[in-house]
Amino acid sequence: MKINDLKAILKFSSREEAIFGRFDLPKDAFYPMILSLKIGGAWSYSTDDLKSISVMKVFTSYDKDNKIGHTIEEVWLLLNPVYVSKEGTVHRLEKCGGKDERSLVTRPYSVTLRAERIIVASISTAKKKIYVKESTEKTVSFSGPSAFYAAHEMEHLENVEIEGLPMWAFEYEEVRD
Repeated sequence: MKINDLKAILKFSSREEAIFGRFDLPKDAFYPMILSLKIGGAWSYSTDDLKSISVMKVFTSYDKDNKIGHTIEEVWLLLNPVYVSKEGTVHRLEKCGGKDERSLVTRPYSVTLRAERIIVASISTAKKKIYVKESTEKTVSFSGPSAFYAAHEMEHLENVEIEGLPMWAFEYEEVRD
């Protein structure tokens, strides 16, 4: 690793610690959000006293005339979340970090969760900034992929083994035109 890269990483980590330190929460509460920011995806973390999940919503701003766009990613950190509602059923392939293969699982199409606190980090790829704020709301709704991720992470918090039909249960079939 180049020394300039190492310096940049250390500087970023210092800023990260400073911004998250402003929320008067244990550092480990932010682990899911930090993983979502750095690696992507949704994450969960659980101790006897604290449960937290991160869920991403991704939006694309695209200028059709100039043919250029940017994504805005919102990473939602929910502390001690509980379900308010679930709606619909979607069958989808999913892989959990603890398994080697994807499985066919069922997820709700939309979920509403309530949490003691909700922190939102919005990543602007256009401005190369990460804006962090605490939501005044105590509930948030997710639909589509964000709902699938939220439901998956809630299962982790509930210590539910994520089960599904393994990929090798599918059959190949050739399609000819």
